[in-house]
Amino acid sequence: MMFAPRRFPALFRTLATTLLAVGVSAGATAAEPRPVALVEFASFDCQFCQAMSDHHPAIEAAVEDAELEYRYAPLPSHTSLERAWRERTYYASREIPGIAEEVREAFLTAGKTGVPLENLDEVLAHLELHVPQVRWNQFSEDRIQDRSSVEAIERAIRLAQRAELREYPAFAVVSRSGVELLSLTGDVDEKAEAVIKYLENL
Repeated sequence: MMFAPRRFPALFRTLATTLLAVGVSAGATAAEPRPVALVEFASFDCQFCQAMSDHHPAIEAAVEDAELEYRYAPLPSHTSLERAWRERTYYASREIPGIAEEVREAFLTAGKTGVPLENLDEVLAHLELHVPQVRWNQFSEDRIQDRSSVEAIERAIRLAQRAELREYPAFAVVSRSGVELLSLTGDVDEKAEAVIKYLENL
């Protein structure tokens, strides 16, 4: 899936922030060129991103072995940021230890199976079935509907623009010198294998 930066022109005019949505900072100096985090840019609507979910356990294990942080950065593709309830919910869910991964997989599975998640009520109902350990209605009032969930998407978009994202799924490494998109070719399996090999060679 191609990434269309023209959808977010106002956001791309404000690149001054150095706080990344992924929870790490990438300054302008090159004091430590070794990566500190691997970021996966994706869309819940992208069939290739859905297929990449099969490789998440192996990729995350390789990230851990490399002593990096792993951050999943979903971006909305067919709606405004305020109405991007899946993405807003995912970023908000990172505040609950161990839950974001389950939310991610629930949304990717919904995409694979054609389950419509077009509004907040549908998103919450889906999560109540697949991630029932959270009181989603209360969490929605406290966190999902808060402006901070939109700001998290905005920061992820700015990071994607800095990485010159052009398609999904894509992987970038963040270091203290900046952010760099990994050059990957082939199908989903080949891209996943290349990411793992990159991490093993760090």
